[in-house]
Amino acid sequence: MVDISNIKSSKILREIPGKRRVVDAIIDGEKVIVKYFNKRSEYLKELSGVLNFNEADIPTPKVFSFGIISNEYYIIFQKIDDALTVDQFLNSNENLRSKQAVLKKVLDLNKKMYEKNIIQLDNYFKNYLYSNGKIYLIDGGLVKKVRFFKFIRKFLNFSLISSKINPEFLSKKTRFYKNNFVELLHKKFLDFYLYKGITNFQKKTLRNSSQFEKKSSLNYLLLKQRNFNFDFNNIDNFLMNAEIIKNGNTCTVFRHENLVIKRYNIKSVWHFIKTQFIKSRGKNSWQISNAFQLQNLPCPKPFFYYEKRFFFLRLTSYFAMERINGENIVSYQESLQKNIQNENLKKDIFKLFNTLKYYKFIHGDLKKTNILVDNKMQIMMIDFDKSFFSMSQSIYNYKIKNQIARFLSNWKNKSKFLTAIRSLEKII
Repeated sequence: MVDISNIKSSKILREIPGKRRVVDAIIDGEKVIVKYFNKRSEYLKELSGVLNFNEADIPTPKVFSFGIISNEYYIIFQKIDDALTVDQFLNSNENLRSKQAVLKKVLDLNKKMYEKNIIQLDNYFKNYLYSNGKIYLIDGGLVKKVRFFKFIRKFLNFSLISSKINPEFLSKKTRFYKNNFVELLHKKFLDFYLYKGITNFQKKTLRNSSQFEKKSSLNYLLLKQRNFNFDFNNIDNFLMNAEIIKNGNTCTVFRHENLVIKRYNIKSVWHFIKTQFIKSRGKNSWQISNAFQLQNLPCPKPFFYYEKRFFFLRLTSYFAMERINGENIVSYQESLQKNIQNENLKKDIFKLFNTLKYYKFIHGDLKKTNILVDNKMQIMMIDFDKSFFSMSQSIYNYKIKNQIARFLSNWKNKSKFLTAIRSLEKII
């Protein structure tokens, strides 16, 4: 048994105040992870989950010691050397084949769990560690032994982890079940979990968390990336000396240092009244662009949404995102000299629309200035004022027709490139 009183150094990895914290530590020269719990019930759940893993021969970090100290319950785990969460690995610069191999190991581990009638209720890639070709399951607090409705619960659990798989790892021939009806049902639940995950994350952008910070008073509402600092009191002064990109009635877009800031203006008394009863376009852009970042979809990084208020009344608002160097997709395409370059752009466009189809994403205004190609030749989308993720397949099918038609209208009717991408209309 390891003596926790000999802990030498530590740093907090994660913490939920009043509930639990996870600490990176060294005890007797051994690198370990220590979980502290305020409640005995949470502590016992974690121990029970580890026991279930061990009984089922599921790879998980070893437990060196557990108990209570200073009115806190603790469990000391082995620290896996050079470990990344599978989530981190899949978002790294590793090649596609390596990512697919790791993904297969995760799914195989799920199969092994289900054979032992075990499910991980928090079945996300963040709860799988990858190190030296091996996968480890962590977070035993939400591991359950299934005794009732076994097939249904395991089916739903597998649909949950499947919804986190990036579509680029899949092919049109990818099937998870041999039975056509079960495969169709799996697809329906996958769509549900996908939509639920995105909407839950969008709600997270409106409150305090490890990633986001919310501040509000009678005079303002501020939503921002937690590590981002800015002088919001002087935001209008920056506009006076900034490079104006667009100066319209509804919005003013300007550059400030490495930011592109969009100010949403009040056009009239009626417009002012209307804006009090609907979600602001800036807040929608903030939520959608953060959801894009979550799913590794191409868009500039969002930094803040700032709203001026008078008591409960909404006044001018601002949305800021990363400044990128790029040109609109039509100008970029017309500047290409070689057929192979046009062919590569065509493939990237089809890949983008297939990805948007997978997430049932509707942009709302696919004019050429809202689709940029950056200096890495990556297609980037901007301006999410009217955008949304749809849960309904019928609504999506109706909207996507107009979206694709709007996108194709950016090219002239006699354009050869338009002819080459016209089959986008069959993407539904």
